[in-house]
Amino acid sequence: MQRLIRKWQRKSLYKKSLILFTILLFILAGILLTYVYNSMVLYERNLVDNYIKYLATSSKITDNIKDNLFEVSKYEKSNAKITDGLKKVFKDDNLKIKKNSKLSNSDIYAYDLYNDDLLISTVSLKSVNSYKRMAILTIEEWNVEDIKTYFDKGIYSYEINIPSNYKVTINGKTLEDDALTSEGDVAGLERLTEYTEIEKSKTYNVNNLVYKPEIKIYDENNQEVKYEVKNGQIKVAKEFKKFKTLEEAQSYIKDNFDIMAFAKNYSLFLTDDLEGSYHGFSTLLPYLIKDSYMYQMAYNWSHNVDITFVSSHRLKNPVFTNERVENFIIYNDNAFSSEVYLEKNMVVSGKDKQDVMHDRLYFIYYEGGYKLVNMEAIK
Repeated sequence: MQRLIRKWQRKSLYKKSLILFTILLFILAGILLTYVYNSMVLYERNLVDNYIKYLATSSKITDNIKDNLFEVSKYEKSNAKITDGLKKVFKDDNLKIKKNSKLSNSDIYAYDLYNDDLLISTVSLKSVNSYKRMAILTIEEWNVEDIKTYFDKGIYSYEINIPSNYKVTINGKTLEDDALTSEGDVAGLERLTEYTEIEKSKTYNVNNLVYKPEIKIYDENNQEVKYEVKNGQIKVAKEFKKFKTLEEAQSYIKDNFDIMAFAKNYSLFLTDDLEGSYHGFSTLLPYLIKDSYMYQMAYNWSHNVDITFVSSHRLKNPVFTNERVENFIIYNDNAFSSEVYLEKNMVVSGKDKQDVMHDRLYFIYYEGGYKLVNMEAIK
């Protein structure tokens, strides 16, 4: 009986030892796996490209930036803290990191950090130590050598260009003239505005914002206008009336003005084929304003010796083909522009040649008729 008891005790002890040994193996395996996992995580994180991301998204960078970088704009939401705004930017999905090859060398690894496409910081790292883990992984230890920030205009800043009768709100606050930096003619219409009133444009600079703002733009009818932001710039052009065809635009053009007839004459003038004194200048004169930009251009061409060097040629029949007048823009009751395309068929030195005119012509109704005040080549 005692022999059976001792046998049972030995078997029981064996089972307990086996269980304890198994538990110990699991514990050791867990420790080993944890060590391996932590080693891999540490190795991956301390690869220089990954470490800079870790620094940026873990507030390690923002902790080294002072909270008084700039005076917060009055258009910012109330109680906005610069440090909180910085932490949000560095953790934003739009954060982009690019190596700065110019500042990097064998010791220093420099990286530029962008919010969308705007450079916000340059961080320089230096390896100060390295050690092995698991005999095969080399872990680098990094020191932040330098942090440069580019928040002289705030975390967010915008240049906003709008027609002068539009308005802007930022975070619900109406943009005032204290942010106005310039006011002038709409780009491309400067020659028209010498002779007729066209809505001007205004440019505002809004700086020292902490958070990405809510910007709304309204037209003269208080209707919200869509816009795009590119590199901190917002440009909203005046919405003039636009028509594809002459038939659609005809009601806005006075006196049944024949745009194509004028364009043909101007094309002939440029190759010294237009009838009239001074190489055809007198024929164009009724469509030009004395001393204007286009008047001076035409006058100089007709009175300059260069016109006598036009290549000897003859015009074919028909002279013009593939004629188009289209894409009208109506600026006001007295001003419009249209795209003109025509091919002038010539024979030069015994060979066929086409002289193509593809321009946007700008006209104003002035002193009883339409005058050409500008023309721009369409590429």
